[in-house]
Amino acid sequence: MWAQLRSGRRLEFSGRVWALIVGILVGFVILIEVVARVNHLRGPLDLLATDLVGRPQIGEIKIAGMLLALVCMPSRMRLPVVGAAVALELAWNTQRLIVGNAPTVGNGILFALIGTAAFAGWRLHGRERAGTLKAVGLGLLLIVMGRVGDVWLVLSSRANPNVLDEYVELADRALGSPSWAIGSVVSGTPWLTEVLSKVYVYLPVAAAVIAFFQLRNSARDGFPRHHIVRTFLLIGLIGPVIYFLFPVVGPTYAFGHELLGADWQDVWPQQLPVIGDPAAHYYNQSVARNCMPSLHTAWAMCIFLHGWRGPVLSKVFGTFWLICTTGATLGFGFHYAIDVLAGAIFTLTLEAALTRPELGWSRHRLAVVVFGTAAFSGLLLATRYLAVEMSDSGVLGGLALIATVLAVAAAFLTVEMHPGRDRIPAGEIPAEAGPMVRRGREWAAAARTWGSEAWSSITREAKKAGSTKL
Repeated sequence: MWAQLRSGRRLEFSGRVWALIVGILVGFVILIEVVARVNHLRGPLDLLATDLVGRPQIGEIKIAGMLLALVCMPSRMRLPVVGAAVALELAWNTQRLIVGNAPTVGNGILFALIGTAAFAGWRLHGRERAGTLKAVGLGLLLIVMGRVGDVWLVLSSRANPNVLDEYVELADRALGSPSWAIGSVVSGTPWLTEVLSKVYVYLPVAAAVIAFFQLRNSARDGFPRHHIVRTFLLIGLIGPVIYFLFPVVGPTYAFGHELLGADWQDVWPQQLPVIGDPAAHYYNQSVARNCMPSLHTAWAMCIFLHGWRGPVLSKVFGTFWLICTTGATLGFGFHYAIDVLAGAIFTLTLEAALTRPELGWSRHRLAVVVFGTAAFSGLLLATRYLAVEMSDSGVLGGLALIATVLAVAAAFLTVEMHPGRDRIPAGEIPAEAGPMVRRGREWAAAARTWGSEAWSSITREAKKAGSTKL
C-alpha cells in the first residue's frame, strides 16, 4: 500500500513513497549543483558544506528549519534537540569570539538536526522513529531549498543581462507608483524601517509559527493532507523559474542608489524617473532578477491564508505579517506594486490547486486554476506590451489590475469554501480544524441525526395509519 487515508484531512504515506520523494529531491539538488558548476558558480551542496563546517549565512532560515522540525517531532525529543543545538551554537560562537570574528547562527542547528536523524535511525523504533525522521526531513528540506533558491537567484542574473524595469515602472503608474509613495514614508520613519526590516528578514520563521498551529500534533496523528509547508516550498520551486522569463531588479536598484554606480537614474523614492519609450536595458549582473513576481508577497500571502484556517491568534498573526511584508517590499524599493499583485495571484492560484484535497480534482477546481494562471500570464503580458497604455490609463488601469486580483481571490474562495462533505466519519472532527469549523460540523451532525430520527418517526406513524404513499 502506497498511502493510508487516516481521515478526510490526514494522509499517511508508505515508506516507498517517502523514499521516492527523497530520491527526487536529492536528484533535483544534484542537478542544480551540476548546472552551477558548469556556470562556474557555487552550487547548493557547496554552500551547505560551508554552512555545516564554515561560517553559515542566512541564519533565519536555519532557525525556521529547526522550529519546523521541533513542531513536528515527538514531544519527548524536543528538549534534548533544542539543548544540543544551543550547546553547539555556543561552542561554535565562543570560538569565533576568541579569534575576533562576529557570531552567527547555523552550524549547531545543522549538526543537531543531522545528529537527531542518526539517533532516530539507531535507537528509536516504530512510529516515534518515523515521526522524528519526517520532522528532521522537513526542517532540513526547508534549509536545503533555501540554498537551492540562492543558486537560482545567481543563475537568473547570469542568464539575463538585460532587465525590464522600465516597462514595469511605467505600468505601475496605473496604480499610483506605490513604491515611491510608501518608500518616502518608510525612509523617513526610523522605527517603521526597523519593524519592517525584521518582518521581511524573518519571513521563514513566521511560516514556522503557522506550521506550529497546523503540525503540532503530526507526530501523534499524522500529517494533514494540506499544510503551509507544501505551498511554501512549491512557491520557492516554481516562482524563481519566472525570473528567467521576466527579469526585473526593482526600483531601488534600477532607479535608486542600492548598488552604487549601477543605477540608471538615482531618483527613488524622491521623484519618478523620466522614461521615454521603454526598453530592456543592461543592468549589473551581480544583482538577482528576483522581482516578478514578488515571492516575499507570495509567501506572506501563504502565511495569511493558512493563518486564517486556524484560531484567532494565527489569523491575527497572518494578517499582520502580510500587511508588514507588503509595506516592506514596497517601502524598501525591492518591488513594484505590480510585482506584489502578481505574487498574490500566484499564491492564490497555487492554493486553489492544493486546498481541500478531500474534494479531489473537479472541473470547477481545474477551471479556477486555469483562470488564475491566465490572469497571472495576462498581467505579465500587459506589463510587457501595454506599459505605455497602462501608464496613460489613469485610474481605470489601476482598477482593472485590482479587479483582476479580487476576481482570482473570489475564484479561490469558491474552492476553499466548497460545500462538499469531507469524507470523515460522523463524530470524528480533525484536530487541526478551527473552533468554528468544529462547532459547525457538530451542529451539522446533530441536525442530520435529528432529521433521520424525525423521518423514521413519521414513517412509522404513517405505516400504522395504513398509508401507502410514503
